[in-house]
Amino acid sequence: MLKRFIQVLVGGVAGSGSLTAGAVIGRALHRLGYHVVGVNEYPSIIRGGHTAYWVRAGVEPVYEIDYPSDYVIALDKATFSVHSRDIERDTVIIYDEESLGKQDVDAVTVNVPFKRIIRENKLNPLVTNMVGVGAAAALMGIPVTFIEKAIEDQFPRGGPLVEMDKKAVILGYEYASSMTENIEPARLPDPPRRGRRVFVTGNEAASLAMVRAGVRFYAAYPMTPASPILHYMARISREKDIIVIQAESEIAAAQMVVGAAWAGVRAATATSGGGFALMQETFSMAGMFETPAVFILAMRAGPSTGMATQNGQADLLWTVFSGHGEFPRIVVAPRDQYEMYNRVIEVFNLAEKYRVPAVIVEDKHLAESHRSIEEPPENIVIDRGAVLSRREAEERIKRGWVFKPYEITETGVSPWVPPGTPGAIVKSESSEHNEEGYVSSHPEIAAAMYEKRMRKERFLRKEIEEKHDPVKTYGDPDKASLTVYTWGSATNAVLEASRHLAGRGVGLYVVQVVYMAPFPVNRFMEAYEPVRGKPSLTVEYNYTGQLGKLIRMETGVRADGHIGKYDGRPFRGIELAEKIASWLRR
Repeated sequence: MLKRFIQVLVGGVAGSGSLTAGAVIGRALHRLGYHVVGVNEYPSIIRGGHTAYWVRAGVEPVYEIDYPSDYVIALDKATFSVHSRDIERDTVIIYDEESLGKQDVDAVTVNVPFKRIIRENKLNPLVTNMVGVGAAAALMGIPVTFIEKAIEDQFPRGGPLVEMDKKAVILGYEYASSMTENIEPARLPDPPRRGRRVFVTGNEAASLAMVRAGVRFYAAYPMTPASPILHYMARISREKDIIVIQAESEIAAAQMVVGAAWAGVRAATATSGGGFALMQETFSMAGMFETPAVFILAMRAGPSTGMATQNGQADLLWTVFSGHGEFPRIVVAPRDQYEMYNRVIEVFNLAEKYRVPAVIVEDKHLAESHRSIEEPPENIVIDRGAVLSRREAEERIKRGWVFKPYEITETGVSPWVPPGTPGAIVKSESSEHNEEGYVSSHPEIAAAMYEKRMRKERFLRKEIEEKHDPVKTYGDPDKASLTVYTWGSATNAVLEASRHLAGRGVGLYVVQVVYMAPFPVNRFMEAYEPVRGKPSLTVEYNYTGQLGKLIRMETGVRADGHIGKYDGRPFRGIELAEKIASWLRR
C-alpha cells in the first residue's frame, strides 16, 4: 500500500532505547532520500517515565508530525494508552507478547519475540530495541543495509554495542520477513533524486553555523534544551580551534561571552528561560558596551522550571524587551533547521556590523527535533563591519587618527579596534560615558550617547528589510479563506495543517515573522496589504498570542483570534486543522 507519507512511533520506558530506535529509522529514511522529520519526547526525571520518538517521512516536504502513525514499535505497555490517538485500525503495532502480554487493541498487531531473540542469540539486552527496528524496516521495505548505515551514523565512534545493534536489526528483519500473516503494510514510493542533504537537529544546525560564522569562543552553563550545543561545541573545540568553557553559572557564561566579544572575537552562549533570566544584567551591559555578543535562547514550557523537557513559545515578548533600559538589539526566530543555519550566520554579521547584542530564539521542538535539509552552503560571507584589523588600526593611528571607542557617527556605529593595539586606548564602561569611554553623567553627553546608540536601530531595520527577508509568506492571498500569523517552529504545524484544510476547500495565507527586533514594519505591511479586512488569527505555542500583541503594537494590525498550544507538545497537522476549521465555523 503506497502512501505519500509514512509515520512511525517508537515508545518505551526511559532507558529502553526508544529515542535511539526512532532516530535510526529516521536516519535510514533520510539516507534513502526521503524528506524526514524526527520528534522526541522525554520526561524531566532522572530515571523512569515514558519516552517516545516519531518519524514522519515522505516524497514531498514534511513539515510536522501528524495523526495517526502507520507503524508503532511498542517497547512498553504505556505506549498503547499514552499514544492511543496514534493508533487506528490500519496501524501496524510491533511488540513482544511475552514481555507485554497480549494487547486488546483495534489495530494490526505483529508479535515479534524481542526478548527471546536476544536471549537465544546471547546479545546484550540493551539492543532489544533494534529487533523492533529491524522488524519495522522489513515491513516498510527499507533495505537492511540502510539501517546498518544509520546505526553507524547514530554512533560514529563505533564500539561492540554497535555491532550487536546491527546483529539485532538483522534478526528482527529476518523474523518479520518470514512471517506468514496477511499484512498489507504502508510503504513509500521510490524516493526522488535529490542532492546532498543532512539530518540534523536545530541545536546541531546552530552549532554548525557558529563554526562557519567564525565563532572562536563559546561559554555556557548546561540547561535543557540548550545543553546539546555545549556538548557539540566541546566535542569539536580542538579540531576547530574554539575555546569552549562550561562556566560555573549562567551569569559567568554571559560575562565571559561579552568579554570575549569586546576583545574582538566572535562569541556566543546558549541557555533556556531560567538561564536567560540570570543573564539579564549582562545582556543590558552588552547594550551599553555596544558589544556584539550573541545569545541563543532555547525556550521551554514555563513559568519557573515549568516542564523542563517540553515545548513552549512564551518567552517572545520578554526577549524583545529583555534587559533594563533602552538599547537596540536583534531578535530572530528561525522556522526550521535550514533557516536556523542561515540565520545564525546572518545574525553574527549583523551584530558585529552594528555592534549590538543579538538573541536567536528557538523552542525545544526545533532545538531537539531532527529534519532532513539541503546541505547548507559553504560559500558564506563574513562581514565584520566596523571592526578594524590590528594592522589597519595601527596604520590609521600613525596617520594621526585618534581612536574613540564610542565615537559619534551618522549611523551610530563606531569603528572598533582590538584591545592592545599600540596607540589606542580601548576603554569601556557599563555606566553612561563619553566618546572616549570615560564615565559621564553630563546631560548633554548622556543625551548624545543615548541617541547615538538608538540611531543604529533605524539603519539596522532598513538593512534587514531590504536584504534579509524578515517576513515570509506561504499560499495565495487572493484565494485564502484565512490569514495565519505565526513564527518559529509553529510555522511548520500551520503548513502541515494547510494540507488538510486544502482538501476541505479552505485556503490559508501564512505570514511568518522571522525578525522580531527590530520589527520589520514595512515588510509586514506589504504582506498584510493583500488580505486587509479578511479574517485572521495567530497560531503560537503560548496562551496569550504574544506575536499578535507584538504585531499590534508595532503596526496597529489586530488579528481576529488566537489558537495557542501550551501543554508542552507540538501541534499535529490534523489537530491544528480541526481547530482552525472550528474557529472558522464559530
